[in-house]
Amino acid sequence: MIVPTANRRPGGFTLLELLVALTLMGLILVVLYSGLRLALNSSDSGEQRAEATQRLRLVQEFLRRQLAQSMSVFELNDQQEPKVVFSGQADGVEFVAPMLAQLGQGGLYRIWIGASDGRLRMRWRLYRPNDPEPGEERETILLEGVSTTEWAYFGPERENDPRPPSWRSAWSSSERRPLLVRLNLTWGDEAWPDLVVALVEGLRR
Repeated sequence: MIVPTANRRPGGFTLLELLVALTLMGLILVVLYSGLRLALNSSDSGEQRAEATQRLRLVQEFLRRQLAQSMSVFELNDQQEPKVVFSGQADGVEFVAPMLAQLGQGGLYRIWIGASDGRLRMRWRLYRPNDPEPGEERETILLEGVSTTEWAYFGPERENDPRPPSWRSAWSSSERRPLLVRLNLTWGDEAWPDLVVALVEGLRR
């Protein structure tokens, strides 16, 4: 039996079917691209956070090491009386300690650590007792994006102080250094766990 040619459907797709197929293909590609971009962004964000966490850990270990190896060094004040070289304020701390080899030569350095303009900074210069010009001061940025810092100090301010040791926001004793130093730091909107370091006594005059 011969089917009339007028009732046969021509091969291929109609224009409408082609447009529908292209539209569906475009939607699928958009979904796939969005998912890929989200995955890449998540990966980049995770890597950045991991790098930031590692940076925080390195800075914390550096501060712990510098404070732990600081020394009780004395120099004469204007009245020719021995005064310990240590200054502690809520916004920064100054002490005497050896410096890492890559940052300076051997010997003792007068080191200041504090925050300004959203950065945790460290300044240092050679320590020479009662020398008003001990050499050039250098500075480095330890950490960017710092929101707040707060230093605190624990211990008796005098050798025979009858009061029990306590935490305070400033250390003004000329006789001794504190027993403990604490740093509370907020990086961005994330509070950093408190860094608490014991200062080992070892008198030098």
